[in-house]
Amino acid sequence: MKGLFFISKQGRQSLPKELAYYIKRYGLMIFLASFLSAGIVCGCILAQYGDEQTMKSLDFIFISNFKGRIEQGFFEGFKASMSAYFLFYIMSLLLGLSLWGMIGIPAVMALKGIGAGLCAGYLISAYSFQGAVFYVIVMLPGLFLSSLSLILQCKHSFRLSQKLWRFFSPLKKNSEQEKPDMLSFFQKSSVILLLTAAGAIVDVLFTAFFSHMFTFT
Repeated sequence: MKGLFFISKQGRQSLPKELAYYIKRYGLMIFLASFLSAGIVCGCILAQYGDEQTMKSLDFIFISNFKGRIEQGFFEGFKASMSAYFLFYIMSLLLGLSLWGMIGIPAVMALKGIGAGLCAGYLISAYSFQGAVFYVIVMLPGLFLSSLSLILQCKHSFRLSQKLWRFFSPLKKNSEQEKPDMLSFFQKSSVILLLTAAGAIVDVLFTAFFSHMFTFT
């Protein structure tokens, strides 16, 4: 009994340390993902006030013209998807190079979520079950990869912006240890760009393989 009590007591004592470890390691990603989730909810609400013409006009940002994507060829579809994904990628990268980027990075995540929610909400409201299935099977895989790559890029950009602020802040004494590692940032960003491209490829492939199963009139 004493042994069991000792083990449970040790477990209770180690729990705050484990929680602090996970918050320190994944807290920023959870923080960014929360803005993405909030944006998705807002996008679903805004979809009630949108129509097909609105979805077409927002396609260069949100990949919302699903009818046009079905009719496009592989290279046209990849170019369109990559352009939309790259727009968010380059915004997050440039914000990372700014001392004020920490403020704008959550807004980029929220905007990405609004696009995802807007498209999902419109498909479901306009085409009910068929629209929901189309979104999950055709659009969600590429969107998931692009969102994951954006979260990773925003995480690195947020930390770099934070380091730049601390380094150039007149209230802190600069030292060699505080210098931001720009080379590491661009190396990580290059890898994330490949993941972003993979999301665009997946988007085009799933559209080509499964879009013929759906008919939108």
